[in-house]
Amino acid sequence: MRCFIAVDINDHKLLDNLNKVAMMLNLQGVKPVERENMHITLRFLGEISEKVVEEIIAKLKNVSYKEFQVRVFGLDAFPNTRWPRVVWAGIKEGHAELIQLQSIIENELQNLKLRLEREKFHPHITLARVKDRRSLSKVVEIINSYKEEEFGNFSVKDFVLKQSILRSSGPIYNDIMRFKL
Repeated sequence: MRCFIAVDINDHKLLDNLNKVAMMLNLQGVKPVERENMHITLRFLGEISEKVVEEIIAKLKNVSYKEFQVRVFGLDAFPNTRWPRVVWAGIKEGHAELIQLQSIIENELQNLKLRLEREKFHPHITLARVKDRRSLSKVVEIINSYKEEEFGNFSVKDFVLKQSILRSSGPIYNDIMRFKL
């Protein structure tokens, strides 16, 4: 199973605001994230067996953290705005809490010999993936016009282990188990 651990966005107005920008990014060579698939990834796990899923569930049940608020603010891109590959909305309030929660999860999972994370954790919400340069100038223009945008907030009360089923039309995410904070 292809799996990851995430925080779901539970505020409809915030999702509508993010989806509006994602639909603006529905350009040639750009794949926007569907509204129902928007989330904050805490840990990508990759392809794992059902046995490992059970081990992960057991470990994640030990995670203890407080509920907190997240404020979503501004657009940016990985690796940078000159050559964006991933367009994302940033986390202003709740940034430190997400880093702490991710670190606690990482510590719980450290003995399971999972795939290593290549990048340092950076809390964000992916809105689109840029496949080629055909619409580059328009993508950069959209990023720059939403750099200081206030998208909204939501309460983080849990996190979820999800399965990702890849389809040519886009991924389908199924919740395996939700963990209350």
